[in-house]
This record gives sequence, C-alpha cells and structure tokens, in this order.
Amino acid sequence: MELLARFLNWKTIIEVLILWVVVYRIFLFLKGTKAVYLLRGIIILIIAFFISQKLGLFVLSWLLTKFFAIFLILIVIVFQPELREGLIRLGKKHIFHIEPKKEEIEKTLREIVSAVGALSRKKIGALIAIKREMGLKSYIESGIYLDADLTSELLQNIFFPSAPLHDGGVIIDETKVIASSCLFPLSENPNIERALGMRHRAGVGLSEHSDAVIIIISEENGAVSLAINGQLTRNLTPNDLFTILKGQLGKPR
Repeated sequence: MELLARFLNWKTIIEVLILWVVVYRIFLFLKGTKAVYLLRGIIILIIAFFISQKLGLFVLSWLLTKFFAIFLILIVIVFQPELREGLIRLGKKHIFHIEPKKEEIEKTLREIVSAVGALSRKKIGALIAIKREMGLKSYIESGIYLDADLTSELLQNIFFPSAPLHDGGVIIDETKVIASSCLFPLSENPNIERALGMRHRAGVGLSEHSDAVIIIISEENGAVSLAINGQLTRNLTPNDLFTILKGQLGKPR
C-alpha cells in the first residue's frame, strides 16, 4: 500500500508538471496576439458558468454549456492557421527559454549603438524597435522574418538604401534581429511637429501601442531620436543613447 501511495504521488506530480508545461506554452504562444483577448473572454465565460451553477441559474448554465460546445468548434476553424503555427513552433523551440545574461544584453546594446552611430554619420534613415515585455507578433508578421544574431554590420546592411529590406522597421528581441521591413502604426498625436516625417510618426505610433523602445534616425540630417511610451526624445548622441538604452533594457527580464 505504501508503495502504491508513493507511485500515485509521483504520478500526480508528473501530471501536474505536464499540465503546467502545456498551459505555459499556450500563454507563451498567445502573448502579443489578438488571441489574448479571446482567452480573456473564455475565462470570463467560465467564471460566469460557475457563478450561474452556484446561484442555481439553470437556464443560463444550460445556455453556456451549449455555447461552449459550439465555441470550441469555432475556435478550431477561425484559429486554424495559428494552431498549426503553434504546433510547428512547439517542435522547434525549447520548452524553457533561457534569458541572456547582463553582459550579453550590454554587448547587444553596444552593437545597436555602433550601428546607429554609423548610420547617423552617413545620414541613412532607420527605424529600430527593441521589444520589451509586450509582444509584437502582429508587427513581426507584417515584415520579413529573419531571426538572425544581432550585429552592427547586419543592421547597417539592412538599412543600406539599395538593400531590399531597408524599407520599414526592424524588430529586435534580446540578442536577435527578429524581422525587418515591418509596418508600424502611425501616431495620430497632434502635438508631434509637422516637420517630422512618416518614420518618426511610425516610431512614436509603435511606442504608443506597446512598451517597445524605438530608435529613429533621420535621413535628412542623421539626427537620432528615441520614442518611449509615446514620448519622443530628439538629437541624442551615441553616449546619450547607450545610457538611456542601458537604463531601459540593461537588466534581464
């Protein structure tokens, strides 16, 4: 009996771990997508179902039960491409993500600042978004997926005027250039100077819709600007840029 009880305990632990991994992967996949709102809706409906059962609202409970059966079929139909992509990712990625160390993050920031300085001196326009906590999946999908190791040379090559990927913005996640030629939402803030072009409005727009840090380089005069939370800081030197980036991004998540 003791051996059986011990076996059941280990079996329970394994089941809990498997369920935890599955739930973790689901939330990780949905992070940064519109499906997050769907998940919130499902949670609200589940809470409403349990409340209706506790209060004895049998008609409402019956309706919610029938609705869930139809709703699950609709989810499979509507989100079929996302489900297929999720299964593909599950086979490609590690279950537990290892975050880069502080030294790796600082090295990456130096590579970014080096590229920004070179592009600024050559007066080559650029738009670089650095992802933080909020997902940028919809913007990544609007561009060309790269998933390449970040280097100063790579960023400079991407934004070279005759390069095929120079239009649009680049998205960086930790030590990787995730995508290029991405489309960012334009800011509708009336307080933005009219002299600023579409690149600056796109940078500010993305900072309004996410917690990303966006670097903008003007192709007219090479001036470097930084957009954070809808606020634009202009005419930054490389030292200023590195100091701000280190303060915003220099620690592991």
